[in-house]
Amino acid sequence: MQLLSYVDLYLRRWQRYGEVRRELATYTDRELDDMGVRRSDIPAIARDAAALIQSGSSTPATEPHFAKVAHS
Repeated sequence: MQLLSYVDLYLRRWQRYGEVRRELATYTDRELDDMGVRRSDIPAIARDAAALIQSGSSTPATEPHFAKVAHS
């Protein structure tokens, strides 16, 4: 049973990592700069988000959403 819990945790973290990377990749360099993020920071941000997933959680984690920045 412990092995299944580990595999479940790994898969949920991998899924979150991919979600965050994909979402941040949709932003332009200007939008990322407005958020204080460089494109090279995206993998680390995604890893940090994935690390927040806890084992034993029966509810799925909410999807990450970053506010789009309006430009004038």
